[in-house]
Amino acid sequence: FKMDKYSFPFARKEPFVSVLSDFGCAYSCTFCPISTLGFKLRQIPEVIDEIRSAKELGAKELHFRDQTFGINKPRTKEFCEALKPLGLGWSAWTRVDVLNDELLQTMKDAGCHTIIFGVETSNEEILKAYKKNTKQSQIIEAMDLCKKNGIRTVGTFIIGLPGETKETVEATIRFSKGINLDFAVFNIATPRFGTTFRKEAIEKGWIDGSKREIESSQSKPVFTNTGITNEEIFELQRRAIREFYLRPGKILKKITDVRSFDEFVKHARNGWALLFNKAT
Repeated sequence: FKMDKYSFPFARKEPFVSVLSDFGCAYSCTFCPISTLGFKLRQIPEVIDEIRSAKELGAKELHFRDQTFGINKPRTKEFCEALKPLGLGWSAWTRVDVLNDELLQTMKDAGCHTIIFGVETSNEEILKAYKKNTKQSQIIEAMDLCKKNGIRTVGTFIIGLPGETKETVEATIRFSKGINLDFAVFNIATPRFGTTFRKEAIEKGWIDGSKREIESSQSKPVFTNTGITNEEIFELQRRAIREFYLRPGKILKKITDVRSFDEFVKHARNGWALLFNKAT
């Protein structure tokens, strides 16, 4: 693969490569297809050899695409110790209820600079209904611990899950601005193939099971939420992006956080695409 053709908005350096240190997911969030695949850890020496080979090919940074990096804490500590001598920066996905201060220090020492969390919504009833089962207090604590350890945070949110109302989405937007998040991604709820969510949507007549569309967009919404219209969902998505990123303090922090000219160009390019493709 030509690594210079690939870009990642949260990478500090490029070229970067994506790596899996485990397969599947140990959790059962019903809106996520990965939860149906089972879970298996890879052997640490095998992953390190793969990363070393990527570095020899020119990779300057890693992105761990594991659904929940750090789920096995003793193994994660061993893995980070093996990773540290390679001197690569990296980002990873995990859950707010997996992290603690010791684990974050271990990850930071091994080169971790950014962690991506599936926050989804601030509504704990919806989180429970879709088997995410995290709480606002855990989300807040995880973001604060990351800030303490000098690790950037990304929160991904889902707008329009069944049970949502305009009020619950507005509450989530306020919540996103009130926690220590460096970046936020606001996605539209989509009943993906293989998920319990899709099965529920077909059974309740929210979608036509014979259709193959899997992505929600302004031009082709996948399903109709009974509590909020598609038009309201898309407008709330645009509003969430505007309100999160166009705060003066947030803009200033993005500028002062830039470490290189390449990173500045990337932020400028991503910001332009974000605002004019999504938020106009």
